[in-house]
Amino acid sequence: MGNEPKNPPRRDFLGIAIGGTAAAFAAAVVYPLGRFIEPSSRPPSGPTTIGRVEDFAPGTSKTVLVQDRPLLVIRTADGEFRAFSALCTHLQCVVGYSPERNRIECPCHQGVYSIDGQNLSGPPPRPLDEYAITINDGAVIVSVSG
Repeated sequence: MGNEPKNPPRRDFLGIAIGGTAAAFAAAVVYPLGRFIEPSSRPPSGPTTIGRVEDFAPGTSKTVLVQDRPLLVIRTADGEFRAFSALCTHLQCVVGYSPERNRIECPCHQGVYSIDGQNLSGPPPRPLDEYAITINDGAVIVSVSG
């Protein structure tokens, strides 16, 4: 009779269960709060080289990723460079350049923008964000802030 296994009292089990639950709840609250307070590790904004002039044929476009943002870079038929956010201002679908119609189009809900990024028709509520492009020694450089 002296060798029977000793079962822990219910009170000890409940204390452990409540303590574990409280610790899990505290972690669920503290971790997101810490991530919010911690400064972002985003790369600094500023000029970014996206290619060489010869990489962009006149009358074509390319979608490039700059600082985690998709940009639509257009080289018009006359050689001018334009850069816009590639996300439609309606529901954030990726837009594309239509050289045949010389306009920017959203395939999701038929939103249409001019070559200047102005919304022309469809549901987009505002123009596309435009970014400055410079050419330096044959390099195409786009400036993206914040």
